[in-house]
Amino acid sequence: MKIKELKQSFFSLSQKGINYNLDNISKAASLCSNPHNNFRSIHVAGTNGKGSTCAYIESVLRHAGYKTGLFTSPQILHFEEQIKIDGKAITEKLWLKVYKDLYTIINNMELSFFESLCLISFEIFSRSKIDYAVIECGMGGKSDSTNIIIPEVSVITKIALDHKEYLGNTLLQIAVEKLGIVKRGVPLVMMQSEDESITREAVKICKMNASELTLVNQFILDNKALAPSLIGEHQIQNAALAVKALSKINNFSHQVLSEGIKKAYLPGRFEIKKMYNRSIVFDAAHNPDAAFVLKKTLLSYFPEKKIIFIIGIMKDKDIDTFLKNILNENWSYYFTRPETERALDAEALYKAAEKIQSKNINSVPIPKEALKSALKEAAKEDIICITGSFYTLCSILKLK
Repeated sequence: MKIKELKQSFFSLSQKGINYNLDNISKAASLCSNPHNNFRSIHVAGTNGKGSTCAYIESVLRHAGYKTGLFTSPQILHFEEQIKIDGKAITEKLWLKVYKDLYTIINNMELSFFESLCLISFEIFSRSKIDYAVIECGMGGKSDSTNIIIPEVSVITKIALDHKEYLGNTLLQIAVEKLGIVKRGVPLVMMQSEDESITREAVKICKMNASELTLVNQFILDNKALAPSLIGEHQIQNAALAVKALSKINNFSHQVLSEGIKKAYLPGRFEIKKMYNRSIVFDAAHNPDAAFVLKKTLLSYFPEKKIIFIIGIMKDKDIDTFLKNILNENWSYYFTRPETERALDAEALYKAAEKIQSKNINSVPIPKEALKSALKEAAKEDIICITGSFYTLCSILKLK
């Protein structure tokens, strides 16, 4: 197949939907000689903070001299940014070559888009002869396609309500799914939960698997705090988790940890950009817990500033709670709809918001027009915040 046909073939796999079990990916990997067994790995699950925690771990490993792979999802602007070697996104040429080589297996096994993406990532890491891969779970844990790996350490970030149609309706049910990444004899480093039932479940599962459990609730190392590169109090927690996970692999020096934590980068996590002669915050908050954290961070970081939001969100989210956690009568909101079938209509988002707050809310369905409206309203000292989904961030970033 030609390049154009290969790309069309691969991206058409997204029409197959989600296959939430390990049968197909396990069989497909075995037909490829199990590429995921050719490198050491760290596996990161959780609801919020996964990507940031992965970024911190990968950055430290790279600064320690290891050749690294990083798998995160979804992308913001470019597909290739989901797979990185030594901190750099792979080329289109590389993943298309690997897809072409694995095409028959992927096609015969009828793999979904995410299953195929995982398999391609593992094969790329194997061929690149990396030392460590940091692998972010796509969704859940137990039946996530990434869960065929046997890592050096498993990590679970903050757990919140999300993907309830797949993972369960309570925090405990969701936690059980996330705890499905625990492997026999592999240590687990987990963010301390306020829900004691989750802690009890973690203790029970780790005991069953003879896995050491470490719960993290503070960010101190040798009585010295390390300064994370990403903004927000929650990033201190994510960095703490990363440092503790790394301690299960090696005794890294404080200098290596400090450099790695300080230089980690992940787009779309309270990322402040100067665009259109304004300060614009891009934050991929896409569930109620993340919305609450975003609002808290904005109030802390810009206490005297007016915030003007552009929000587009997926229709499978807890819309009402998300809005309750992000609305503020002193701020302005433009509700929009990024270009994806999963997105909620801007008018529906507006009507949901109107039940909570009638002031300073607007429905502007087209992201480009929403940006124009926000820029027109914003004084030079005001802050524009783009949030609600990775798709929303992408729809604004690609306009520049």
